[in-house]
Amino acid sequence: MTERRVRTVGRPSYGRPQPLRSRRSRGPRWNLGLIPQRFLLLLAGVIVLTFVLRQFFDIKTIEVKSASRSGDIQTEAQKLLGANWWQGNLLTFDNAALAAGLLQADPMLKTVTVHRRWPRGLSLDVTLKQPSLGWSSDNQAYLLDRDGSAIGSLPAGSSLPVVADDSNLPVSLGQRVTTTRFVAFVTGLNQALPGLALGQLRYEVKDTTLDLYVSTGKGYQVIFDTSRDANQEVSDLRTLLTFLSHQGKTPSQYIDLRIAGKAYYK
Repeated sequence: MTERRVRTVGRPSYGRPQPLRSRRSRGPRWNLGLIPQRFLLLLAGVIVLTFVLRQFFDIKTIEVKSASRSGDIQTEAQKLLGANWWQGNLLTFDNAALAAGLLQADPMLKTVTVHRRWPRGLSLDVTLKQPSLGWSSDNQAYLLDRDGSAIGSLPAGSSLPVVADDSNLPVSLGQRVTTTRFVAFVTGLNQALPGLALGQLRYEVKDTTLDLYVSTGKGYQVIFDTSRDANQEVSDLRTLLTFLSHQGKTPSQYIDLRIAGKAYYK
């Protein structure tokens, strides 16, 4: 009798065939939804657009309209724009910030008005302070604007009147040293006094700028009240000098004009 060998290949399966399982991928999988995808696309678009616009509106030209010193002002403006990323482009540029920076950096500037010139330029309308008076203090000579602020060093050979501050208080550029009225008083006085033949004049203040002491070439001082009208005090001085000349007298120390309508001398 022959013996039959049965080889079992596998267990039979019934029903729907089972799908083959795929191997798991190693590492995390990122499933971005529709909203995050749109956000990333929008962000990328904004970055590209910003880059393009910045390239197109970068400030390349600066025109300065000023009576003088246009080159120096332009150089300082370029320096301020280069120090700030936002200021270098017309889209993000701040007019007031540039004007304030220029006024702080240069005490000679009085006003600065900034205009945009699209697409890549600026225009600056600048007015300068007016040198009106010299001021000597603490062994330094300064130039004062008509408003009484220090705007620089007094140049050699200047024809402006110089007031010596006997208190020797330190002065900083841009600082308000005295009042507009005082500057106007000394300026007017300096124009009127040479007609009185007083010789070389030296102006000085002591504790206050309300009193101005003028040393003359005649050996005496004339004391003025700077809160009064300079022309009126000069008129009083002329009257007194005429009277003293008729009397054959000359003051030995001073003439004091600080009281309206009167003059004292010694």
